[in-house]
Amino acid sequence: MPRRLLFIFIILLYSILGFSQEPKQDSIASQKPRSAFTLPVDSTFVTYNHFLFDSVFLNANKVIDTLTFHASNHEILERGYTVFSTESNTGLAHKSMRFSYLKQIGFDMSLPAYSAYLQDEHNMISYGSVLPYSEIRYVMTSFDKEQHLNFRFGRRFAKRLFVSFAINSDFSPGVFKNNKSQNNYVWINAHYLTENQRYGATAYFYRNKLEMQENGGIVNDENYTSHTESDNSVIPTNLTNATNWAKTAGAGIDHYFNLLPRTSQVKVEETQPSPLLADSLSVDSLTFANDSIVDSVAVRYETKTRKFTLGRICHHFSYQRNKLFYNESSPTVAFYQPYDTLLNALKSSDSTIVQAFRNTLKWNSLGYQKYNDDIPFYLYAGLTHGFYNIKYYDYLEEKTLPARNYQQLSVIGGVIVNLFKSTRITGQAELVTLGYQIGDFDIKGQWKQFVGTSNKNWGFATFDVEVKRQSANWFEENYYSNHFRWENDFKAATYLDFNLKYNYKNYCLGVKQTSIAQYIYFGTDARPTQFDGMFSIREAYLSFYQKLWRFEMEGFACVQKASNEEVMHLPLFLGRLKIAYSQPLFHNAATIQPSITVQYFTKYYADAYMPATHTFYLQNEVEIGNYPFIEMAISIKVKKANLFVSYSNMFLLTGNYNDFIAPHYPMRDSRFFFGVNWRLFN
Repeated sequence: MPRRLLFIFIILLYSILGFSQEPKQDSIASQKPRSAFTLPVDSTFVTYNHFLFDSVFLNANKVIDTLTFHASNHEILERGYTVFSTESNTGLAHKSMRFSYLKQIGFDMSLPAYSAYLQDEHNMISYGSVLPYSEIRYVMTSFDKEQHLNFRFGRRFAKRLFVSFAINSDFSPGVFKNNKSQNNYVWINAHYLTENQRYGATAYFYRNKLEMQENGGIVNDENYTSHTESDNSVIPTNLTNATNWAKTAGAGIDHYFNLLPRTSQVKVEETQPSPLLADSLSVDSLTFANDSIVDSVAVRYETKTRKFTLGRICHHFSYQRNKLFYNESSPTVAFYQPYDTLLNALKSSDSTIVQAFRNTLKWNSLGYQKYNDDIPFYLYAGLTHGFYNIKYYDYLEEKTLPARNYQQLSVIGGVIVNLFKSTRITGQAELVTLGYQIGDFDIKGQWKQFVGTSNKNWGFATFDVEVKRQSANWFEENYYSNHFRWENDFKAATYLDFNLKYNYKNYCLGVKQTSIAQYIYFGTDARPTQFDGMFSIREAYLSFYQKLWRFEMEGFACVQKASNEEVMHLPLFLGRLKIAYSQPLFHNAATIQPSITVQYFTKYYADAYMPATHTFYLQNEVEIGNYPFIEMAISIKVKKANLFVSYSNMFLLTGNYNDFIAPHYPMRDSRFFFGVNWRLFN
């Protein structure tokens, strides 16, 4: 409790310091920026950019979403167009049920099982507010002391210095044995531009700490589905003394320098007759003596803005450190017996530390102008060098093993071309030329075609293609722990991806195919393996947002199927639909909005979860799905504050307890959520 009080005090102190200053400009944008795909927003909004400088100059400002419609979204895993397998509580490992392979080529620093709860330079934002902008969000549950607190702040602290930061704390004890989660993060960034914008620099820091108890799931699913015991905390679970910690931290700087100044001095010469001769001679005599008269020349300099520049040089340095720690005080339990021989039968203390140092030096064609998704031409090329090391805890020596070091050099490049104000062609490529994973490459291309005219816009079609060669990452190649050890020599996998979609207003309809050869995955033995062949995953999808009078609807649906279901398990259908109705109150001083959300996926053999390696792996024994997850909520907006109360997993009231969201992990039980989201603009 004292730590939480100190945390809240720090938030209030930052708010007071920000509000005590009185800059002359307003923080509210005078005009809504253009964007390729926008949702309706109300009259109070603040703009922001994604963090790195290329995004600031290439893309339109984004707008803070203040719709009452989204105020009751209390779980981060419910915000995207997918459904996740989880572990009966928020803040724990998760995996998308919709096929996606988001790994980039090169050394892998991602933690896929925890990705939604981790913050880094790719998902932090930079607010464009001049006046202070603060956002406080607090959510709690009715009976189990679950609490979520998030605070964000941004403002201009000097003439051209903008600072943004966020602090987050999530705590959920869970209702099953050994199922608690406690996740925290903090990030801060600042960007500065010189007065002529020839030089700009932005720096950042982030830190994530995830503490997760692991129970390995329910021992016997019938103990839950029969509902003979109403207290879930007494249902036996596979593990009772296991804990996963994940700590990630990083810092970096991104800066650029324009090769030419914004303006140039142009010499202008003006020829004028000599005023003395013009006064003393008549027109005839002046004409007669024209050859002998010397006119005076006036020289002056004009400052003109350059139409063309030589582009800019950009440098980005980043450091990241990931530490994974798995602790188990009862490693001899039956849950682990099918796997490797124990190195220590008394205690598991698996520790993995991975560090990365990256430098990217590139040239691009940007100058001083800011574009709103419509740059006529953009080109970049550069090099990325990375140094990485990995350390494991050695059970035999009872100390950390010597680090395994890797180096990598990649060539990067890309282009954007806009033609006829209706066609946009984008391409980018990366090739590992030296060191670790040499020969890997990733080539992406996109054709974006707008349909209609500026007065009658019928949306746009987008065709994406990607071809990628990707070697096994360090984790798939070599791993050492108390329960699992392996050394693999896999072939590089190749991916070919086609994605065609059509957007009209807030509707999106598309089809996608991904073909994979030499696919690397985690098999039924919870160890990495490789499929020696090729197979494909086909998908059709729809997403939409629609407002009709006082009704609002938002949802997505996806149909997908793999040609080889022995190595890829996917639900045939998954989707989510939310419907809300808004009713103004007190002469429009407030708005009340009841809503209902339904989430559903068909039955399939979902991947199981292995806590000791924090990975999901294939299993062929348990099917889950064909169960509607229903939530009702009531939101109230009063000025700049949104309040809500919601009741989750309502279908349990029917007495059907087959609500598993992962093998041996039921969905979170029915409960009330109470929350407030309060935005302060000055």
